[in-house]
Amino acid sequence: MMDKLKNYYLELAGRVCTGVKPEHYDRWYKWAKEQGLTISPWIFIASLTGLRNDKVSDHIFPWHMAQGKRVDDEYEKIILHGEQK
Repeated sequence: MMDKLKNYYLELAGRVCTGVKPEHYDRWYKWAKEQGLTISPWIFIASLTGLRNDKVSDHIFPWHMAQGKRVDDEYEKIILHGEQK
């Protein structure tokens, strides 16, 4: 179960940023548990990228409704420290 959860978090994070690795999740999960924080993919991604939770949602689900129609949005992926474009 934990591997499925980790893979889900990493898949969502991969929509927002490049270079995310299982080690990022492992370090964050350990830190979040020690701090008594809520475990959430949005909080995980926000901690990696510095984005607010509402902006994380925009990047994970890059579309909005306009005049009753779905409009796709485009966001450049955030490059994590140490990664090259």
